[in-house]
Amino acid sequence: MATFKHNKKRNTGLVYEFLVRRLSTSMVDKDKGVYQKTLEILKKYYSEGSVLAEERELFDVVKNTRGVTENAARRILAEVQKQARKTDGKKVDIKKSNLIKDINYAFGQDFFGEHRVPEYRLLASIQMVIDNSRGEPVLTESIANIQLEEGLVQYMTTKGDYSVKPAASKDEVDQLVMRMITKRFEEKYSKSLVGSQKTLLEKFIRYQVTGDVKQLHEYMVVEGKRIFDAMKKASTMKEIIEDKDMNVKLEEARKLFPTDTVIETDKWVEEMMMYQKLVEEINSNE
Repeated sequence: MATFKHNKKRNTGLVYEFLVRRLSTSMVDKDKGVYQKTLEILKKYYSEGSVLAEERELFDVVKNTRGVTENAARRILAEVQKQARKTDGKKVDIKKSNLIKDINYAFGQDFFGEHRVPEYRLLASIQMVIDNSRGEPVLTESIANIQLEEGLVQYMTTKGDYSVKPAASKDEVDQLVMRMITKRFEEKYSKSLVGSQKTLLEKFIRYQVTGDVKQLHEYMVVEGKRIFDAMKKASTMKEIIEDKDMNVKLEEARKLFPTDTVIETDKWVEEMMMYQKLVEEINSNE
């Protein structure tokens, strides 16, 4: 059985997820310095339209394809390889070298060993398939017993832990980002996030990384109206009126509820999450 070699520092998908973990950790820990450094690197190298963003999208195609037929999996994998060959490999390599240099300068060389990714073998396989499709050698860090293409086909034909969905498009958000952010907030607040909070975090992180605020604005127009209407309705509910603590909390929340959608800080996100949790409590009393 063949032995392949892989350099995690030059793995586009893996480094991206390392950075996302650092971003989410610094966001929760309120470490503005680390947060800003991480965000700047993400924007510099993974903004939509960049060569590394294009390569990372190939990772998403494989990762998000589950439970399809073998023929479909092979067609998808062939398309991934085809798209990889269209990318200028030399340009990608230069960007990766610059990315490694910037990360080493910002966080030190230990950065690449500080994170553990459950999908490491999967991401390693995807990167090696992408590299091999361009005829590029794979270097360092031995990984034995990985049958690259067949392993990916097997992965895509298995349903796994997540619902079956087609290959990801550019408009889809990396689900790993959402899982990591959710995990960090649950650890901090010792509670599960409600669906609206998860959606808000998802769209906020996408905005921070890509600079595309449109989806977040559109969501907040709808979400703001939903929250305001829910609080207004609750003020007339018998259960709320008779619950003194809830009634006081509701009145304070209504007075402080923002009338605009300034969405540039993580503090704003936490405040909106509090309102979303309040609405969840209100709905549970109906």
